[in-house]
Amino acid sequence: MNFTARHLAYLFGVLFLISLAANAFFYQQATAVTSTSDASETKNESVTSLESATSEDTSADTEQVVASKETERMEELTTRATRFVEYAFTITKDSYTTQKRQAKEVMSDDLAATFFDADGIDVGTFETTVRDVEVFPSVSGEDCLVRFEQDLLITETGYEETTQELLALTFESINGHLVVTEMEDLTSEGGI
Repeated sequence: MNFTARHLAYLFGVLFLISLAANAFFYQQATAVTSTSDASETKNESVTSLESATSEDTSADTEQVVASKETERMEELTTRATRFVEYAFTITKDSYTTQKRQAKEVMSDDLAATFFDADGIDVGTFETTVRDVEVFPSVSGEDCLVRFEQDLLITETGYEETTQELLALTFESINGHLVVTEMEDLTSEGGI
C-alpha cells in the first residue's frame, strides 16, 4: 500500500486529536486530585488553627490595640501635617490673622514666629494657595514627608506661578498634641 502525503496528513491529524483528548482527560484527573488534597489540607489547617487560636487570642487582641493606636497616630500626623502646610503656605489678605492664630495649634512657637512675624501682610501685593497636599508619615518616629503644589499670584502684575514643594516635618508631642517643631525644605535638594 502506498502512503501519499494525503494519507500522512490524515494519520497525523488523528494522532493529534488522540493526543489532545488524552491531555484533556489527564488534566481533569490531575485537577480533581489537587482539589481533593487541598480540601484535606484545609481541614488539617483549620483543626490546627482552632487549637492554637485560644493561645493566640491574647496576642491578637494586643496586636489589634497596637495597630489601632498606630492608625490613630498616623491619622493625627497626617491631619496635623496637612493643617501645617495649609496654615503656613496659604496667604491671602483676608486670612492672615486667622491663620496666624490657628498656626499656634500645629507648630512650635519658633516656627510660628518665623512664618507669622508680622501683624499683617501688605494688602493686595500677593496671594498664595496650596493644593494637592500628600502626606507620607514615617513608620518609625514622629516625622513625615509632605508634597504639595503652591500657587503664587502677584496681584499687582497678574503674574502666576505654580511650584511643587517637598518638606520634611518633625513633630513633638506638646501638651498632648502633635506639633511641628522642625521643617526642612527638600525641594532645593532635587525636589520631585
